[in-house]
Formats: sequence, structure tokens, C-alpha cells
Amino acid sequence: MAIHYSPSSNTIACGRSGASLSTTEDQAQVSCKLCLRSLDKTTAPVAANRTPTLAELRAAARAAKAPAAKPAPAATVSVKAAWQQKLEQLPGRNRLPRGASRQAFV
Repeated sequence: MAIHYSPSSNTIACGRSGASLSTTEDQAQVSCKLCLRSLDKTTAPVAANRTPTLAELRAAARAAKAPAAKPAPAATVSVKAAWQQKLEQLPGRNRLPRGASRQAFV
């Protein structure tokens, strides 16, 4: 006959009930396989190599990503000055910016 583990007088670890069950509080004397399994579950450590959750993976990726350096604000150039600069870069003499002064004659 199996010896069951009973931490208190009215409960048995394996869930069986009956007046004829032999019980003990000493874990070394237990011979019921279900009671032994329930004792092993309570003493077993939590698995250290569990799969990380999606939230943990996202947080790790966010932490690993270096914060992007904000680019220095470019000097504000007016549209007219930018167009003049573009025309000056084009080859040929006729590419100089025109229109600064009125045409004297036709």
C-alpha cells in the first residue's frame, strides 16, 4: 500500500480521499507516485532558459539601437539665394543670375 503525503490532516497532495489511506508529513517516506510528482513540482526551480516574450524582444531591440543623433539644422537660405547658387554652378557665361536690375534698353 502506498504512503501519501499530507501537509495537513484533511488534504492529500495527490487529491485522493478515503479513511484507509496511509499518510505522512515526512517527504522521505512518501511512496505514492502522484504525491512524489506534486512534491517535485513545488521544489523544482523555474526554467532559466525560457523563451523571451515579444515585448521583451522589442524592448531589447529598442535598448540596443543607438539613439540617432539629430542632424544639425541647416542654415536657412532663402529660395532666391538658393536659386542664384544653383545657377552659378551651371557651366557657361549665360548662366549668371539675372534680374537683379532692370534692363536698360531693348
